[in-house]
Formats: sequence, C-alpha cells, structure tokens
Amino acid sequence: MFFLHMIGTLALGFYLVLPFLVGKIGSLSPAAQEGMVSAVQLLNRIAQFALIILLVSGIFLTIGGPYSVAWIVIVLVLFLAISAIGGIMGKPLRLALEALRNNQPINGYIGKMRTFSTLLAVFLILITFLMVYSHII
Repeated sequence: MFFLHMIGTLALGFYLVLPFLVGKIGSLSPAAQEGMVSAVQLLNRIAQFALIILLVSGIFLTIGGPYSVAWIVIVLVLFLAISAIGGIMGKPLRLALEALRNNQPINGYIGKMRTFSTLLAVFLILITFLMVYSHII
C-alpha cells in the first residue's frame, strides 16, 4: 500500500512545477498556448485521479499508525484543499481552451490559473512537510 501511496505522490509532483508553467503561458504564441493549456488540463485530470489513490492508501496507512488526531485532521484538511483547488482549476482551464479555440484573449483565465497553481504548490509543500515530519504534531 505504501508503494501505491508513493506513486500517487509522484503524480502530484506536477503541482510543484505548475506555477512556473502557468507563468509562461502568457508569453507563448496562441497555438503554443493552446497546447500548454491542453497539457495542463490533462495533467490536472491525472492528478485528480491520483488523489483518489492517495486518499484510499492514506486511510489504510494511518490505521493503527503512530499519528495524532491533530496530525490526521490537519493532513485531511490540506488534502481536501488540494483536491478542491485542483477541481476548481478545471473550469478556468476549460474556459481558456475554449477562448483560445475562438481566438479570444485568455488573460483573465491566466490570473486565476496562476492563483490556483500557486495555492496547490504551497499546500502540496505543506502536506509533504507534514508527511516527512509527522512527529511534529
């Protein structure tokens, strides 16, 4: 089960580089923007499926483990925040892709994607820190 948990974690690693990818979208040509947004949308969808694997394997790993109730609650809240923000980011990605296909500007969508991607990266760093240093709480 630990192996599945690590595979799911590797799939979420995409969220760590996402703010840098989204930051470059505005400087690309429209065709490259469409390709980049499409790739980010696909990788976000894969990460959402990885979150399901992480939830199931994480619950299994915490049963009988040396984790405090406070640690479990904090990690669960961060996990739900990552899941929610990743899901919410799907709408600006979809709308940006539609706008690009209709030759419309996507500046408003880039701002939302930048905000969501930064939050995802920060929350992923926090939850990873808590996973490594679980004895802190």
